This record gives sequence, structure tokens and C-alpha cells, in this order.
Amino acid sequence: MSIAEIARSTENSYAGVRSCVLRLSAQGTVHASPAGKLTLYSFNADHILAPAIREIVGARARLWERITTAITETFADQPIYAAVFGSAATGTMTDESDIDIYLERPAGADPDRFDVDADSLAWQVSRLTGNEVRPLIYGEEEVSGAMADQRVLADIARDGVTVAGDDAGFRRRLRRASRARSDHAAR
Repeated sequence: MSIAEIARSTENSYAGVRSCVLRLSAQGTVHASPAGKLTLYSFNADHILAPAIREIVGARARLWERITTAITETFADQPIYAAVFGSAATGTMTDESDIDIYLERPAGADPDRFDVDADSLAWQVSRLTGNEVRPLIYGEEEVSGAMADQRVLADIARDGVTVAGDDAGFRRRLRRASRARSDHAAR
């Protein structure tokens, strides 16, 4: 890919991409190949650091997998739906960012036990990343009722990375509750 193609596909500035690509090329992890007036760049899979680079690139997907596993192994009553949201989900996270995890508690679950399990999950995820983890817990009845119009739930439905449950079902519950509130208000 050319620097311009990389910048477009990663939505980063041309100058920033150029600086990174030239540094990586000088270090040998990226090959530079002349192609007419352009120079095309490709990953050097033979470089001694190639396996480590692949590990780093795949870290985010592995984090989602580890969170899913932790939820399954931690909760006595599995969340109806769970999603990472905020900067961790949108890819804008920094070292100082916290990780926001939405957890929807089933109607029959013991709220105190669910909170303990959520705290345990937060501790486990914090150990994986070094970032503070903040669970946001809503009960199933809240999502299907008065709380459905909360902006944070709309943000989670739009940008959240699902780590447990059914994202389409979550969005349906929000829409149904919102319609029910609208219908009730119209009466």
C-alpha cells in the first residue's frame, strides 16, 4: 500500500503515517518497493519481530475474548448482555483511559451477588490491561422500562463491543421500551 492508502484505511494523518512507515521501513519491519512514481509498503513477515508485531496487532481481539471467558467463568447469573463501550470500544483509549463495561443483570438475579461478580470481573480485566475498569450495571427491567431512553444505552447499542449476549436482542429491547414509552405518552 502507498502511504496515502494506509492513511485513508487507518483514518490517520498522512504526515503521521509517513513518519511511522519510514521509521518501520528503516528498522526493516516494513518493505519499501518502488512502483513507478509511488513507493508501496508491505509488512516484512520474515523479520525477527514479526511474530511479536502480530501479537500486538491482535491484542484487542484477544482482550474481547478474555473478557467473554471471564464473564462466563465469573458470574453465577450470566448477564443478559455485556459490552465494552467508550474509548476502549471506539479505539481511542489511552494509557490513562478506563475501560467501561456494560452488564445487564437478569431479572431473577440477586443484585448483591451480581455486583460482587461485576467487581471480580473488573479486577480481572484490570489485571489484563493495567487500566481501571468501571462496570455499568442495569437490571433487565430497567432496560425494558423507564431507563431505555438513557443516552448511554444508545451509545452502547451504537458503539459497544459485545462480549456476552445478543447485541440485536439488546437493541430490540431498547426500541420496544422506547416505543412503549412513546405510546404511553401519546395517550
